[in-house]
Amino acid sequence: MTIDGMDGERDREWRAALGAWRPPHKAGDWASPAMWRLLQLAVDEPVLRALFPWTSMNELHVSTTGDFRDYRSESFPAISASASGFVVMAHPWGLEHVVLETSDPVAALACMVRLMEDRLPAP
Repeated sequence: MTIDGMDGERDREWRAALGAWRPPHKAGDWASPAMWRLLQLAVDEPVLRALFPWTSMNELHVSTTGDFRDYRSESFPAISASASGFVVMAHPWGLEHVVLETSDPVAALACMVRLMEDRLPAP
């Protein structure tokens, strides 16, 4: 996890997301430990780090604008994290759009990035 020296609005959002899911976690918490592992890896993924993160309901989402109202209109995938593993969902998110179920957060992030390749704006 590379968080030191982060600057800019996107980096502040990544720092906030990490802070929100940081241990210690309550006993019996079925989502926070998995989300914490996922975020620690996601922050080091250049494709994701270039976007704004957003977490809700144990899901990791990303956006080009950082405005929560845009998340539903952007066609980026999301990852749901829980004690039982990670579920990558294509947009629009939901169980009917599951692309991958895995216990490996690295595989989930790789799948998310692969699904995003043709949806990212030109640099």
